[in-house]
Amino acid sequence: MPPKNPLRSQDIRIHNQNMILARIYENRHFGISQSELVQDTGLKAPTILRIFSGLENQGLIEVLPAPEGRSGETGEDTLVRKGRRPVAYTTKKDALYTVGVEFWVSYISIGIFDFQGTRIFSKVEPLRKNIDITETIDCIVKQVQESLSGLNIPPEKVPGIGIAAPGQMDITNRRVINYSRIKNMEDYPLADVLEERLGIKVLLHNNCSVMALSEYRYGKYDHRGSMFTFLLRSGVGGAFVDQRGIYTTSDFKTIEPGHISINYEGPLCYCGTRGCLQAYLMELDSVHAAEEGLLFGTLEQKLADRDEKAEKTIRQAAEYLFVVMKTIMRLLSPCSFLILGNGELVSRRIAEHIRRRWVDEPDSFVSRAPPVFSNICSPLVSQRGASDLVISWFFS
Repeated sequence: MPPKNPLRSQDIRIHNQNMILARIYENRHFGISQSELVQDTGLKAPTILRIFSGLENQGLIEVLPAPEGRSGETGEDTLVRKGRRPVAYTTKKDALYTVGVEFWVSYISIGIFDFQGTRIFSKVEPLRKNIDITETIDCIVKQVQESLSGLNIPPEKVPGIGIAAPGQMDITNRRVINYSRIKNMEDYPLADVLEERLGIKVLLHNNCSVMALSEYRYGKYDHRGSMFTFLLRSGVGGAFVDQRGIYTTSDFKTIEPGHISINYEGPLCYCGTRGCLQAYLMELDSVHAAEEGLLFGTLEQKLADRDEKAEKTIRQAAEYLFVVMKTIMRLLSPCSFLILGNGELVSRRIAEHIRRRWVDEPDSFVSRAPPVFSNICSPLVSQRGASDLVISWFFS
């Protein structure tokens, strides 16, 4: 019985073109030749030649300048003439641009990248206190439009905008399920609203997931193939990333490890559950978190001054995180962990305490203690990850 929806030849051509363009983009810094792609993809030489010609005609790729002292050859020569140096191709940097935006209660961060993945613009704009979602949307739209206009980039050269938003996301319906720190940001159709205002495709994900993706790809950690990231910023976020990308639940929602309960008789969390990890960490730093909006944000200098009370707070935070890590190991078995915090010392000390706990308390479910890395959360990292949402969608 024939398949109900057989692939049309046009679908196959589009798939092959996207696959080849993705490979060229992956190798954009060093270039890749047609002959290499013939070998790697199994496509025939005439098919590769036709795809390259089409991509060149669209202005998406170009020959990578030959190193000094070497002359290039034509694409056709690469395939049909023996013994000649293959011509390397790369993406044309001004062919397309991607935009990565991250926001939360304190600021909007925007980065613009050319088609070789180079950041050509970056800006962080603070948000006023007690802002609502309508005003937040106005700020995002204004920043995107002004940034593109200032760089003379027409909207048709922007295939998409990646949005890294706070709170839990419904990826399928492209909505924010809930984020209590911005007024009226509950069951909010964020992607649809921004698409209508900007006239550009919007790709939406949770900001912790986007940071985790960026750190996984570019952070140069020996993560061994998978990494679970905790984001300790205004609250507690978390995301799991491996070679397949960002993990979501079976109904395509982002995960919320900050709301894993570690004690059913513990403090009440705003989510309605008692004893959540976030509730415990917020309780450790309740005054400062409320005043500054940054969890453990005032402890950085105190740790540098070897303040014992600050050290005790960080040790207790590490204990709570360690308990949740053990649960995560049983559910997802990440090969490594990353702590992203508001300060370099805060993140490092938490990671150090957790590493010691893995040594002090062996686990029969864990064959060897996972490496635990640390870093400070950076707008540049979230910009890159949000931009990558667009790249992944574009090549799909």
